[in-house]
Amino acid sequence: MGSVLIIHERSDICHMLSPAIESHGHECFSLASCADAVHVLKSNAFDIAILDIDITENPAEAVAALAKSECRPHILVITNGCNPVILEEAIRAGAWDVICAPFTQDELGQAINRCLHHRRARMGIKSHGDIKRDAIIGTSPCLEHCLDHIATAANSNVNILILGETGTGKELFANAIHENSTRATNSFIVVDCTNIPRTLAESLLFGHERGSFTGAAESRDGLFRQADGGTIFLDEIGDLDLDVQKSLLRVLQERRFRPLSSKKEVASNFRLVAATNRNLEGMVKRGEFRKDLYHRLCTNVIQLPPLRERKEDILPIASYHVRQICAELGCEEKEISYELHHALTLYDWPGNVRELINVLHATAQNGTGECRLYPQHLPVDIRARVMLKRSGRPQTGGYLVVPEVCDCTSGDGSFPCPLLPQAAASACRTPGFASTHPHLPARDVAQPGPSADSGLAAPPQERPTPKGLVGSPTEHKPGNGFAHIEGPYITLPLAPENAINAQLLPLRTVRELAMQEVEAAYLKRLVASSQGNFQRALTISGLSRARLYDLLSKHSMSISGN
Repeated sequence: MGSVLIIHERSDICHMLSPAIESHGHECFSLASCADAVHVLKSNAFDIAILDIDITENPAEAVAALAKSECRPHILVITNGCNPVILEEAIRAGAWDVICAPFTQDELGQAINRCLHHRRARMGIKSHGDIKRDAIIGTSPCLEHCLDHIATAANSNVNILILGETGTGKELFANAIHENSTRATNSFIVVDCTNIPRTLAESLLFGHERGSFTGAAESRDGLFRQADGGTIFLDEIGDLDLDVQKSLLRVLQERRFRPLSSKKEVASNFRLVAATNRNLEGMVKRGEFRKDLYHRLCTNVIQLPPLRERKEDILPIASYHVRQICAELGCEEKEISYELHHALTLYDWPGNVRELINVLHATAQNGTGECRLYPQHLPVDIRARVMLKRSGRPQTGGYLVVPEVCDCTSGDGSFPCPLLPQAAASACRTPGFASTHPHLPARDVAQPGPSADSGLAAPPQERPTPKGLVGSPTEHKPGNGFAHIEGPYITLPLAPENAINAQLLPLRTVRELAMQEVEAAYLKRLVASSQGNFQRALTISGLSRARLYDLLSKHSMSISGN
């Protein structure tokens, strides 16, 4: 018998579902909203939560909120719409199964029984809270879902494929799988497939006999032989040559291979973990990756979330690595200020955790001699991008109103914002971006921790413009290049002629930012215009099939039927 919680706003539907659940011997309770369910789950344990995602504004968020609760119930989703995109998001957020209406009482009961069987079977498996995770930091639902995969995978010998963007920590997860398995006392062999020369690939992977090729002065075991009893990790397997893929397929099937020039086959009891940041399914369709190898690798797939989808993990990740960095530098530990934390969460981190760690190295070095790190310690390019995130403030009468306590300049006097002074001026209203201006007294430097008067406890609110401050361009005479100061505000001309050059970053930076925005905007319109027809999208865009696939993958988009 299990305990089941139904979440639906209509009581008649709850009354209709309850008999189907109780007839299989389960306890059944109902609530009207997901918010109520999250509150109840804080102090009550349920085995299963049944959620109608048609009543929620954001199904993925609702599923994630339920899955994050202390008792970690299995989420059974019911829906009348069967929108594949929404269902995929719900499953990625932690839904265990999906039932599309119409369905019978028996079908619902069988789904609940399968769910309970799976839940109870997992009780004998090491939970993600018990596994060795080393530098895998965070508590977000999507990360814990990946850790559950590790706990399950560690108890088997099936092939594992780890998918994720660059910098998401694929090698860390591969190592965690090895360390939590029965193979932990044996070798963990890492192979970077991007750096394997085509002519030497089989020699490196499978070994060779003496004299098998020029320069082979002695026999050497291949990496698969060295991984006997342990784990071999093929990083970026999508970059492996097609001929090598063919040889690899046979090794995965038989766990046997023949070194170059050898007359005997060699057996190896290895466990394979592979990883890639590429779209293998798309590569299979284009003939760039073997279909049979792809299916052999997809026995167990772990999809790692990008850092932008688990921003609640940024602070613990940053705190952990700042401690490590300070130890390396031999300095006292530094705290992360509220302002810096806020700035880090504004950035989208295209390079994910790896980029965050590199930025923290630079930030810690820029903060040498200080016990607390602030946004001004960030590298200039990151700080500029954070400021762009804060852009979009309304302008009045051709002028921008900016708080007096601001730092509109970087160390060399140039605007950090690469595009418009409006972006720089708006960003200057962000707490903590105002501590190095040479003309401001020390008392105006942002202090640690949120406070009501500093505006740090909540996002900054628009303040009314003081009377007489913002006027016409004629009244302020922007051509003279001076800012107009009155009271606690500074009014900046939009583009003083003698300051245009000071408002720009290098062209390369501007071009990269603009190109990313243009590509994303164009692809959104292309997806809509093509109406799910990939060939039509090729015709409209004039792009090659490979180029369009790469761009769609880069911006996390897809065209149905591609």
